[in-house]
Amino acid sequence: MRALSILCVLLWLYESSLANRNCPDLIVDSCHCSAERSKELSRQHTVRVKVVCEDVDLMDTLQPSFVPNTTVSLNLSNNKISLLRNGSFYGLVALEKLDLSNNRIGCLSPEMFLDLSNLSKLNLSGNIFSTLTVGLFTHLVALRVLHFHTETLFCDCQLKWLLLWARSNAVRIGNETVCVFPTHLHGLEFRNLREQQLRCDGPLEMPLFQLIPSQRQLVFRGDRLPLQCTASYLDPSLELRWRHNGHVVTTQEDQGVFVEETLLHDCCLLTSEVILSNIDVAIAGIWECLVTSFRGNTSQQMEIVVLETSAPYCPTDRVTNNKGDFR
Repeated sequence: MRALSILCVLLWLYESSLANRNCPDLIVDSCHCSAERSKELSRQHTVRVKVVCEDVDLMDTLQPSFVPNTTVSLNLSNNKISLLRNGSFYGLVALEKLDLSNNRIGCLSPEMFLDLSNLSKLNLSGNIFSTLTVGLFTHLVALRVLHFHTETLFCDCQLKWLLLWARSNAVRIGNETVCVFPTHLHGLEFRNLREQQLRCDGPLEMPLFQLIPSQRQLVFRGDRLPLQCTASYLDPSLELRWRHNGHVVTTQEDQGVFVEETLLHDCCLLTSEVILSNIDVAIAGIWECLVTSFRGNTSQQMEIVVLETSAPYCPTDRVTNNKGDFR
């Protein structure tokens, strides 16, 4: 029994030293590295390295040069990664499993997965994208298991390619990858959908569409008020426009109206802002943010009421008693 215990300790020490020796450049202290000998029968005893950087507040992926080129599993889940650069994993040819779940990734392109010819399992679930671009996994020729569930996953014609590609390449889609939008497909497993169900001719549905402020605003002449509109970026046809009392709004410097350039954030959100500076009575009325796309239109609106600076105020009362002086 004692001999068995000693053997276990020696084995643990050996694996620890093996991990340290094979991860000398892993400079992130909170990451964990383990290594084991390949079980395959061959003259070369290949070391299989597993790197885990889960829930360690990473803002970016690890530089490939910091990760051993014998790494077969890389776990970067539950971090704050929002950007994948082209060639983010270049040089990690041995990588078989990559977990990027539960980050803030919205933009994805084929070039981000260059040099991953042996990757067989990829987890992209829990990020912020709602669709995936055609040919995204072109370089992942060995991929066999794929997870990509998100809170805004939109199962429409833009994902038809993925359904066909997965079936023709024997790629298994995780059963937790379910549709969130459109409503009539909500909760259905993506892998069980029929090609005919992935359409873009239904009514416009927005995972996110908000106007800030959304309630009626009471302002004084001369005040400044920004209006911000944010909408999910479903496809390139989607645009944001502003209307005031039914009329299209453009920048009018003489009236203190400035329409800022529409911005695309993380490939999944469009934002547009109107700055109302030096407010005048002409600004009063209904302000509306309009979403237009080939799927249809929708809008949100709020009201602005402009008060004169000379508007009467309630007189201030002053009360003095044994508890103090109050206004």
